[in-house]
Parts: sequence; structure tokens; C-alpha cells
Amino acid sequence: MKKFIFIFLCFLFSLPILVTAKNNKKHTAGYREDYSYIDYKKSEIYIQYGAPSILELTNDLDNNTFKDKNGVVHKFKEYGQKYTGVGAIGYNYYINPYLCLGAYFGISEADIKIKEEASDKDVYTNHTRSYTGMLEFRWIYFRQGIWEASCGCSLGVAGKDEEQTELDTKNNIIPAENDRVAFAYNLTATRVRIGGTVGGFIELGFGYKGLVNAGLSVKF
Repeated sequence: MKKFIFIFLCFLFSLPILVTAKNNKKHTAGYREDYSYIDYKKSEIYIQYGAPSILELTNDLDNNTFKDKNGVVHKFKEYGQKYTGVGAIGYNYYINPYLCLGAYFGISEADIKIKEEASDKDVYTNHTRSYTGMLEFRWIYFRQGIWEASCGCSLGVAGKDEEQTELDTKNNIIPAENDRVAFAYNLTATRVRIGGTVGGFIELGFGYKGLVNAGLSVKF
């Protein structure tokens, strides 16, 4: 599975390079496009939904066995894992027809439950709610008619509100909370938008937004 994800990501991030190389062949040597002749909107607001994010991909049990002090091996299993996906809103400001800066805010939730196989009792539960804010940089490498393709990166922070429960050796429930701030990022391999003032888009990448995102945007 890890090899498949690695190959898939390599393919995604090679797309902008291939498209740019193809487009460069259409221009003659020494040609430089004058931005003043290109009609474009400077602002864009959008809503989107994406999954799975890095939170979902990493929210699993690393070790499903445990040996206690008496040498007895206990085995655990995950069940009831749920993930809401990432709902988000954002704003982009176009510096010129091919570069834009933006701000992104997303919310997501994830649940995981773990049972001991022998007793079928819950030994661990985790509920995480994340609030992610990032600054974005995007490069539009293709613009033609109602079509637009871009790639970019995002950096920011994620506030994680975690609620956990564990069972001690006497089967007593131990509640715990772990609120923390984590580094957030996203690498966008390609974002394809179709439309004029109002348009829809699909985005492929890796990070806190999700591998696949889809949404609507308005330019003005």
C-alpha cells in the first residue's frame, strides 16, 4: 500500500512539469507575454470538501500486540473507525494571471476505537477534532478559455482537540484530554478549475486538505 501511494504521488507531482513543458513548445524563442493584455479577476472565494487527509491516513494502531509483565501477549484490533473528511473555505488573491496567494481554513473530525481480541472489551478510544489554518501559494501553469490548471503548497497550523479514554489494569475508565497545536501543510499536485465567474474545481494533493478535494469558487 505504501509503495502504491508513493508511485501515485510521484505521478501527481509530475503532471505540472509535463504540461508546462508541452505549453513551452508553443512559444517562440524570446517571446514574453504581457500581463496587461490578459483579462483576469484578482479575487476568488471558495468552499470545498476533501478526503482522506494526513489525519485519516495516520490515525491507526501502530502495534496490535502487547506483552505484559507476566509475559502474556494481548492482541488488539481496531473497529468503528470514522472520518468526516475536511470541509473548508478559502480566499485567493491573484498577484498576476499566473500567481496567487491565499488563506485556507478547514475543519475535520476522526474517531478510532480499539478492542482486546480475547475479552472483546474497549481498551482505547480517541476522538480528534482539528481546526486547520494555512497560507497558500499557487502557480497557474495553464490558462485557456474556461479552463485553468495550477499547483502549489500550503503551510500553517492545526489546533487538535483530542478526547481519549483508556482502561487501566483494573478495567477502570481513564478519561483524558490532549489539546495541542501541530504543524500543518499541503502539497497540491494539480488543481483543475472549469468556469468563468462561477466555477467548479477538483484538486489532487497530499496533506491536511486530503488526497482529493472538490469545490465551487467565485471570482470577482
